[in-house]
Amino acid sequence: MQAVSGDARGGTGERRMPERQDWDREADLVVVGSGAAGLAAAIYAAARGLSVVLCEKEGKIGGTTALSNAMIWIPGSDHAVEAGIEDSLDEARRYLQHELGNYYDEPSIEAYLRDGAKAVRALEADSQVRFVLAGTPDYHSSQVGGVDRGRALSPVAFDGRALKSDFELIGDPIRVVLGGMMITSSEVNRFLNPLASLSALGHVLKRVGRYCLDRLAYSRGTELSGGNAFVGAALASLRQRRVELRTRCPMVELVRDGARVAGIACAQEGAPLRIGARRGVVLATGGFAANPELRDELSRSHRHDRTLVAGSASGDGIALARRIGGAVDGNVASPGFWTPVSLLKGKRGGETVVPYGWLDRGRPGVIAVGPDGRRFVNESNSYHDICVGLFENGYPEDRRFFFVCEERFVRKRGMGDILPWPWTPSLAPYLRRGYIARAPTIEALAAQLEIDPQALSETVARHNRHCEAGRDADFGRGDSAFNRTLGDASLGLKNPNLGPIEQGPFIALRIVPATLGTAVGLRTNADAQVLTADGAPIEGLYACGNDATSPMRGVYPGAGITIGPGIVFAYRAVLHAIGSDESAILSRRRSGTS
Repeated sequence: MQAVSGDARGGTGERRMPERQDWDREADLVVVGSGAAGLAAAIYAAARGLSVVLCEKEGKIGGTTALSNAMIWIPGSDHAVEAGIEDSLDEARRYLQHELGNYYDEPSIEAYLRDGAKAVRALEADSQVRFVLAGTPDYHSSQVGGVDRGRALSPVAFDGRALKSDFELIGDPIRVVLGGMMITSSEVNRFLNPLASLSALGHVLKRVGRYCLDRLAYSRGTELSGGNAFVGAALASLRQRRVELRTRCPMVELVRDGARVAGIACAQEGAPLRIGARRGVVLATGGFAANPELRDELSRSHRHDRTLVAGSASGDGIALARRIGGAVDGNVASPGFWTPVSLLKGKRGGETVVPYGWLDRGRPGVIAVGPDGRRFVNESNSYHDICVGLFENGYPEDRRFFFVCEERFVRKRGMGDILPWPWTPSLAPYLRRGYIARAPTIEALAAQLEIDPQALSETVARHNRHCEAGRDADFGRGDSAFNRTLGDASLGLKNPNLGPIEQGPFIALRIVPATLGTAVGLRTNADAQVLTADGAPIEGLYACGNDATSPMRGVYPGAGITIGPGIVFAYRAVLHAIGSDESAILSRRRSGTS
């Protein structure tokens, strides 16, 4: 192949394209991976007149995004402005400076803040993807620059029936009810208490009725929310814009034209295929969390063996970029973004990794204890913070970490895989499978857990004194706005986040950390170009989403700090590949010259 030197631009300022090579297929942009970052990159490029091929190695699209809530953290969005929320990019910058400390990378954060609202605005203009302002506060909203509302957005629900046969291309969500119906967190109380009111009963009957009709024609319910809604709306938009979508098409090599990446080699249904990329290749394969070898190498400081990411997130983009000189950037506070999970043994072997539940998460009446029988974290803080606490207090050398509560708590709120009564009429099956421990006294429970009975008894007594006083003197539970979203004011407690643990039987659930996504990835610049070890960009190669090191550097400031940057840097990658900024593109589109 003929090499393209320098920055691959001619004397007119236009990006000079390589001569046509022996490709099986050729497009302006090749995107590898179909999570939020990959889907957004394909939409941005197609909306700007580029031909796009999107390759996904699995038979379904969406990757980890399809499993997630797909919230995005975007300060200064149009949605926040329209809602009259008082905030500014300066305040968001102060917040991130405080949160990230020495890991604050000014070029990437400035690019993210400056283009965040633009990227969301463009995605909504260019596709059927829509967002709504979420009520979630920053995870450390009481800190400098934090806000109680306005930076987190959620995808608007999407009717999967609009996709017709394409509906079956969407990756399955992580948890459903009735064998295939998605419900949102805002619906949970109505489903748990359908007889509480006529409106609750009507809502549940309507949803279940629609679901029954769906199952006559589809493999599961078509009322999509969260990540499934994002993926469904994006897929509909890709079809409208005639993006070429290739599933079961894993990338096996990045093909270079001299120093420039000019395309990919892949395997379509096992058959070799070479796809040329005139303007570049975007890597969005989801990071490496599902690859045990790469976890051992790149997450050595936080050793773990469980993850909630899609099985396809095995580091393909990172591995192939490294093969041609792409560097990994490991300058992070933590190599991953975390959540506590529990492990449920299968009836016929194997195990299920159970996510941290919305019903029980940080609610009054449960505490987290470590191997010494002491609390180690504010239980109403974010899932990420709880796992950071595990690592800081002896995990994985000692894996004795538990949620402890009354059995009454489990029957009211559930715990891990256990739904509240009457959905779970008996805890006996969970006890037989060793999922939970139960004992009549705290001391007896501690003995089962192999931790010091006196220490656990003292911990519970101290917690109960905090409940009586209405203040957690150890960890400040209930002090922040985010904490209070997990409180329960209906209980009449002095502090809605602090509920006593007094009446047996008592229950314990073992927890371990799992990755929601990776923070370590390829070294990139503010335009998402992949860089070599000496900081030089590899022309024609971009990485976004979890394939690139997160601008948050393993710190978790708020809901949506994985998918939010994935979308924003997909936007910047496409603009850089085009060689123009958004205002110039819009001007050309209005004049009909694009």
